[in-house]
Amino acid sequence: MSSSSSPNNHPCAQPTLQRQECHMNHGIQNEECIREELTEKRCLAELHCQREAINFYHRSSSSSSSRARWSCSALMEKFAFPENEIDRVAKEDREHCRKVVYDLARCLSRHGIGRAR
Repeated sequence: MSSSSSPNNHPCAQPTLQRQECHMNHGIQNEECIREELTEKRCLAELHCQREAINFYHRSSSSSSSRARWSCSALMEKFAFPENEIDRVAKEDREHCRKVVYDLARCLSRHGIGRAR
């Protein structure tokens, strides 16, 4: 087996290993691993679904009438990253992010990502 085909050379090998280790230590249904799961999913999204990942992780969700400028990932994952200190989310931002999340989930599912392991 050549080193180029080694699973350790996969761009998402490290976040996947961290998620697997967390699941081994805390169980697969435990909320203790949410950051590891989201980090792995972000890596896989940026690898397989570049356009959708840019829309979710990097583009501002805000309309011109909204004062806050957060990415949809910051808005949707605020439960896992409370240090982001996002208080209120405008209705139009929630609706916009709902579509962005749907597009990303659809792309990830086409690649078999997000299914039960």
